[in-house]
Amino acid sequence: MAIYDILCSTTDQREANGICAFNGYLEDYLNVLEKDEANKEILALLQTIWERDHDLRICVDLRLNINKDAIANQIIRYKDSFKLPHGTIRCPYLLYGRYQDAQKAMIVTLGDQQAYVLAKALYYVMSEPENEYEGCRNEIIACHIDPTQPQLFYDTMERFFHHHAKAGIIQRHLDSVLFLNYEEMYEIAQSMASYQLVNLKEILAQSADKESTINGIIATWFLLKKFSYVQYMMDKNNLNLHHAGNVKKQRQAAKEKCDAIGFVSYSELWKLVKDLK
Repeated sequence: MAIYDILCSTTDQREANGICAFNGYLEDYLNVLEKDEANKEILALLQTIWERDHDLRICVDLRLNINKDAIANQIIRYKDSFKLPHGTIRCPYLLYGRYQDAQKAMIVTLGDQQAYVLAKALYYVMSEPENEYEGCRNEIIACHIDPTQPQLFYDTMERFFHHHAKAGIIQRHLDSVLFLNYEEMYEIAQSMASYQLVNLKEILAQSADKESTINGIIATWFLLKKFSYVQYMMDKNNLNLHHAGNVKKQRQAAKEKCDAIGFVSYSELWKLVKDLK
């Protein structure tokens, strides 16, 4: 089944067992956002998007699951991520539409380069083997909207949805526009992981729901590890320039990159919570 058909059949929280916060036409979601003053920034961005395509649909906070049997996840071996409740990882926004014979979707996060890294990590989760989205990997791209300079997103949306550019070509273009190489991407991922490590006590102290916060911390570390490993394996430049075409050596290097993304165990996180009391 193609991505538009899958997402159209996805139920939201307005129905029993819904797996996302909202799923429907973008125009209807704009009406929802207008009722809350706190949504002004994203409302303005989505309003501009709707003005460019009145037929777009949007899926908000789609819950994703980790396939612990996927080869990449077995290599990553971050066992705490397998303990997360189903649906802990959420995709903030999925814009999707149908164009002639093509069905397409964009994973959208809000922010700067960090948001782009997370968007790509979410894509790597969605495209894992043996899930409902596996067959749609060539119909989806990962993107971010930087509120300070949203034109890159608008241009990307136009090329992907309306000019029928292929997903892989657009994704590689975004990578090259935003980063010089994999190492720059990896530095961003490392800095995000390190921020959580350094600020764990403060993050937990400020949280009203400790369990949810801990699950979120673990989910973020998993996404950063996932990104670090899969992005390296997807980079043909690394394979040819640094590993002479030897996939085994490339995989070992990707594993080392992933392992260098530090974390604190699930049990240690709860110990930190107890120490706060």
